[in-house]
Amino acid sequence: MQVTVQTPALNQNLAKLVSMVRNKSGFVKVWANSAAMEARATARGKGGRRWWRDLARSVQVRSTGTDSAEVSSSQRGAVIKQYGGVIRPVNARVLTIPIDSEAEGKRAYELERPDRPLFRLPGTRLLGYSKGSGKKKEFKALYVLASKSVQRPDPWFPNDARVLWLGEREAMSILQKEQQKWNT
Repeated sequence: MQVTVQTPALNQNLAKLVSMVRNKSGFVKVWANSAAMEARATARGKGGRRWWRDLARSVQVRSTGTDSAEVSSSQRGAVIKQYGGVIRPVNARVLTIPIDSEAEGKRAYELERPDRPLFRLPGTRLLGYSKGSGKKKEFKALYVLASKSVQRPDPWFPNDARVLWLGEREAMSILQKEQQKWNT
């Protein structure tokens, strides 16, 4: 996922502030870093799953100039998490969606054992294993099999209004520092 922070697309207040800043490329870099830091913090705050921590680590400011900067993530699935969409299997016929804590974060082949093979319960879309023996034998469902899954948006990157607010904050901070230098 790649987001471009651009000064030409600014609202009037921020455009006026930016026009007063001497080092425009320095401002753009600080602004992009603020947006990246907020995106990292939001991703880390999403919970204990490793995927979110990996996403936070992957957020970087790729390039900066006098009027734009690119903030991006190399994490697979970052775009679908941000905006939502349909997920379809790529290397298999169906998706295995975990429905049990034992299956969370694991692929079906990781749970398969010679003494406990996984199988699809006939007439259902459930994948699991047989548990118990004799009359107490029961099916333990681990996954639901699906041809596709709809991911709702779970935004982690700041929205446009927040990015503009970060720009205003950084511009004001830089201007205050420059004014202190003028007065000395």
